[in-house]
Amino acid sequence: MLRCMKAASAHIDDWEKHARLSLEANDLQQEIGKWPNIDDRAETGNGFLAINNCLNEVCHGFRLTSEEWNRWFDTSISEVEAHIAGG
Repeated sequence: MLRCMKAASAHIDDWEKHARLSLEANDLQQEIGKWPNIDDRAETGNGFLAINNCLNEVCHGFRLTSEEWNRWFDTSISEVEAHIAGG
C-alpha cells in the first residue's frame, strides 16, 4: 500500500489530488509519513482515503509502462489488484 500511495503522489498533479483521491497533497504526504501506522478504520478518514483511493488510482487511473511499474513495485499488477477485491 505504501508503494501505491507514493506512486499516486508522484503521478497525480497536486492540483488534481483532491478530485481524484479526496485528499490534498499535504494530507497524502502526512499519511505516507505515518506508514505503517496509518489508521484506516474510518471510511472517511485520511488513512482510509489514502490507502484505498491510491490503490484504485494505481490499478484503474493513471497508466504505467511495464518499466515504470517495475520501478515502483516488486509485485505484479494482479497482486496489487487483488487488494481491491479484498484478496
